[in-house]
Amino acid sequence: MSIRPARLEDLPFLDELVLRSKSHWVGGRVEEVPAVTPKLTAGDIASRHATVAEKDGIPIGFYTLNEHEDYLGIGLLFVDRYIIGTGVGRLLWCHLVQHAVSLGARLLGVGAEPRAEGFYQRMGMVSRHEIDHNGERLIWMTGEIGKVAS
Repeated sequence: MSIRPARLEDLPFLDELVLRSKSHWVGGRVEEVPAVTPKLTAGDIASRHATVAEKDGIPIGFYTLNEHEDYLGIGLLFVDRYIIGTGVGRLLWCHLVQHAVSLGARLLGVGAEPRAEGFYQRMGMVSRHEIDHNGERLIWMTGEIGKVAS
């Protein structure tokens, strides 16, 4: 497995990966994935520090980051449903934290889907409160660089 910056040609694969990953939690039925599922754009590749994990040239996971004045936001962090639980998410997380350090971040923030809350807690993030994002219930979580897993 290798981790690299995302490229424009990755966009269709990454959108499909998000659908497959989310479908893991609804019995593998892509048609039941909520309509609020994010779509990546060409602008996201550069402006959101999009980063891809790939195996044999195929994207198997990715993350995006959003720079804010007082924290670095984790926009998206997904692994393909076929590899959930294999450690790829943790490897991506560790890369994400190193990337955050290189950007000078001191605090990470994420609006986590409830089913992902446990993953983020294992990585050292702290659940703060529920938020509504485009009609989707998320858990706002934060973690200080140096206290989260790296």
